[in-house]
Amino acid sequence: MNLSVSMYSEKPIYEQLKDQLKEAVLNGALKVHQQLPSIRTVSKDLQIGIVTVKRAYDDLVKEGFFLSQAGRGYFVLDINLKKIQEDYIKKIEEHVKEIVRLQNEAGLDKEILMNLLMQEEDEHSE
Repeated sequence: MNLSVSMYSEKPIYEQLKDQLKEAVLNGALKVHQQLPSIRTVSKDLQIGIVTVKRAYDDLVKEGFFLSQAGRGYFVLDINLKKIQEDYIKKIEEHVKEIVRLQNEAGLDKEILMNLLMQEEDEHSE
């Protein structure tokens, strides 16, 4: 697993790390019951604070992605992928409603929205 953070991103470092770890679980790069690198290791590798890494790990414990075992470390939980995908669909639907509202307000053609979506998808896949 290859983690990286940017000091120049608008997104806080712990969120960048959290998002990458969550994505690694969802796409199978991190397997069920796999032990995560120690907080100190990630902190040293990324040259970021221990508290930053701990916050990302602990947030993912609260969200049900990881299990923390005192003295042993953090482990990937067996998540309910279908439930997580349903939660994401709900979030996406909320954003889509706002996008359509803005589109109608501005009198924009649907093709413009589709082009924006495809452009964003292309940028994200690079």
